[in-house]
Amino acid sequence: MTKKGENMISIPLSAELTVSADKLLQQHLLIVGATGSGKSTSAMTILHGLMDQNQTAMIIDPTGEYTHLPNAVVAKLGYNAYIDYEKLTGQDLSLLFGVTDHDIQEKLSDALDSLKIQKNIVHENGIYKKVDRPWNTFEKDMHSLYHYPQPVDLEALPEQLRQEYAMPVDNFDLIGQKIDETGFAKCLPLVRRIKRLTSQRRFRQLFHMPLLEDEIEPSHMQTDVMYLLRLFASHRSDHKILVIDCSSFAGDLEIGQVIVSLLTTALLREKQQLRQSVPVTLLIDEAHRYLMTEYLATNGIFRIAREGRKVGLFLMLTTQSPLDLPVELLGQFGHYLVHQLNTSRELEQIPALQSYSQRIAHQNVGQALLAGNNFVPPKELAILFISEMNHQTTTPQFF
Repeated sequence: MTKKGENMISIPLSAELTVSADKLLQQHLLIVGATGSGKSTSAMTILHGLMDQNQTAMIIDPTGEYTHLPNAVVAKLGYNAYIDYEKLTGQDLSLLFGVTDHDIQEKLSDALDSLKIQKNIVHENGIYKKVDRPWNTFEKDMHSLYHYPQPVDLEALPEQLRQEYAMPVDNFDLIGQKIDETGFAKCLPLVRRIKRLTSQRRFRQLFHMPLLEDEIEPSHMQTDVMYLLRLFASHRSDHKILVIDCSSFAGDLEIGQVIVSLLTTALLREKQQLRQSVPVTLLIDEAHRYLMTEYLATNGIFRIAREGRKVGLFLMLTTQSPLDLPVELLGQFGHYLVHQLNTSRELEQIPALQSYSQRIAHQNVGQALLAGNNFVPPKELAILFISEMNHQTTTPQFF
C-alpha cells in the first residue's frame, strides 16, 4: 500500500499486506468482532508496528491485561499513579460529579475558584464567604489568582456551593446579603454525591487527596498521570508504550467511565495546547463500556473522535459490536477492521461491509476484513500474530 519514494511509517498487518500508518489510522480505526475473534491481537499487531518504528502509542487499559507488554510504561491509577485534583478544572469537576445542569455547572466552577482564593490568596482554611463581601474585594482577589495548579479543600465544596447562592437584598455593592436557599436546594443531590465520593479512601487515593491518618499505608513512588500524558504527547516514545491501568476501578463502571473521559479530555487538551507534538495513537479496549452516551457531546472519547485528527491524535477502539456504539461516534471512523460478527443487524451499521456478511460470519479467529475510505474494496486478512505482544486475554480452558 506504500508507494515507492514515500517516507512513511508502514505497519505489517498480514503476510501479504503492509499499510502506511497514515492510511490506516489518520481517520481513526474501529476494531470490531465477537469475543475471542482476535480483536485485541489485531490491536497489538498494529501497536507493535508503531512501537517498532518509534511512534507514540498509549493504551487505556480497563482490566490490566496489557501491563505485561514489552517496553510498557505502566501507570496504575490508585497505586503508582494518580490524577492530581489540584489540576482539575470546573469542567472536570462537573464530569467527575455527574453535573449536567448548566447553571449548577457554573456554580460548581465558581465554588472551585472561591476555594482557590481562600487557600491561596486569603491563606486560611475553610470556605470563602460571599455573604456581605463587597464585589470589588472579590474582583481584586480573583485578579490575584493565577492559573496554575493550586491546592483546594474539595471536602469544603458542599459548603462553598451554598455561598455561591449569595444574593443581594438592598445593597448591590455586595455579592449578597443572604443565601438563596431555594436555588441551593437544587444542588442537594450534588452535595450528597460530593460527600459520598470524597469520603471514600479509594477516591482520595485516585485524586491524590490527603488521606486520613488511619488510611495511610506504606507509600509507593507515585506519578501524576497527566504529566505522563504530556510527556508522551510531546516526544517520541523511545520504543515504549504508555499503559494507563484502570483495573483498580474495574468493578465500579460509573467511576471507570469518569476516569476514561477525564483522561481522554486531558490528552486532547494537552495536544491542543502543545506547540510541538508528535502523532499519538490511543487504544481504548472494550470502549463501549466507558461511553456515557447520554452525555456524548462532552465525553472525552467522542471529543477525540471529532477533534483529535487536526492535532495528530488518532483513536483505535475495540468493541464487540457496532451496535454498542452511538451512531454519532460510529460516523467518526473512516476505517474498520472487522472480525467475526454474527448478525445482519450488526453489519447494517457498516454499509461498506453488508455484501460481505457471509464471509464475516464464518471468519476464523485472527481473520478480518479491512474496510473504509482507503480500502475499497475491503481486504481479507489473516492478521499477523506477534508473540512478544501476547497479553492476558486467553479464555480459560476446561480441564
